[in-house]
Amino acid sequence: MIISYIIITHNRCQTLMANLARLERQTPWRRDQWELFVVDNASTDQTAQTVASWFPTVNLIRRPTNEGMSARNHAIESARGKYIVFLDDDSYPMGTALKDSVAYLEAHPKTAAVVGRVVLPNGECEAPAMPAVTLGGASVVRREVLKKVGGFAAEFFRQAEEYDLSFRIWEAGYIIERFEDVLFGHDKVPASRSSDLTARMDLRNNLILAERYLPKPLRREYRRDWLRRYGLLALHEGHRQAAMQAIAEARRMARTESDAGRRILKSRTIESIFDLEMQAGMVKQWAVTRGIGRVAIAGMSKNLYATFRAARRAGLEIAAIVDSHPAFAGRSYRGLPICPVITIDKLDVQGVVLSNVNPAQVDGRIKELSWCFRGPVLRLWEPKYLRPAGGAGDEPLSKVA
Repeated sequence: MIISYIIITHNRCQTLMANLARLERQTPWRRDQWELFVVDNASTDQTAQTVASWFPTVNLIRRPTNEGMSARNHAIESARGKYIVFLDDDSYPMGTALKDSVAYLEAHPKTAAVVGRVVLPNGECEAPAMPAVTLGGASVVRREVLKKVGGFAAEFFRQAEEYDLSFRIWEAGYIIERFEDVLFGHDKVPASRSSDLTARMDLRNNLILAERYLPKPLRREYRRDWLRRYGLLALHEGHRQAAMQAIAEARRMARTESDAGRRILKSRTIESIFDLEMQAGMVKQWAVTRGIGRVAIAGMSKNLYATFRAARRAGLEIAAIVDSHPAFAGRSYRGLPICPVITIDKLDVQGVVLSNVNPAQVDGRIKELSWCFRGPVLRLWEPKYLRPAGGAGDEPLSKVA
């Protein structure tokens, strides 16, 4: 058994059926070399009955209640594939993504997971805010590593569960690699999801991550940053009550983590995920080479503290944070004003450092900055490709998508 697909679903019967049919047609191995698990999170739209009727070879696991993302664990326990492919009920591998991922994992035993680039129907892409984590709808993971580090934590339900898993994978001595030419499609079918719940989970779960895994000095900094970022986004979207509930729940979890014993990451793991020293070195070299002393930092991103720290360590004067999202308008960050991107030319800066390292957003942010600023812009993330440049299958992403 080479791979085991694992899909969780809740009340998305038609979307799931179309995706299962696609996987049956396009999976590039004999049917006895792969298996497919569907975990039905207490659907009420006949999902389980339809799967059982239309796709009798699918391993169907019915849950009496909606367990969120941790429902994947029930399939992980039974999976026989050497590699597990996590998919959403509307996401799927494209082209040679699976063959390429498996071949790479076979040749690189310390790589626990290959993460792909997710392409949406409109040609845009999506990715995690930090490149060193898995992505639930586009990851191929070693089953033996999941058995070793454990599956998805039930307390996360949704949002940031991949960070929690990825932190444990890195801490166990494995690595997670992302490749921009390993492609997954995501039809992004609208769902009846509560935006109130999403806002609550975003804020709550990121605060839990900081409490659980970061040493005290970093815990304080990231708690402060993520509370501000996700809190302001929640308030802007009208989810004040959800934000207050998230903060209360995170505080209770912080006490639990303290009492149970935090799982503080080793310094090498923190660097692998957060790139604190790498970013500091990049900013310092860039500033010295360019003769830059005064900068703006672009993006109220999840990575902002690492960029702020790097600029301070390089001895740079930071004029402002520039971000055009209305949630941050008129706000401040560590005493610095947050200004729209179009105001860069009024800030009298010699360069801009882009804090955003989300692989799906970096190029777009660079383009946005180029419209308003003619000086040097430093990007802190660069794409990595599985195939050598010019190798077989290296078609433009827009064409492949």
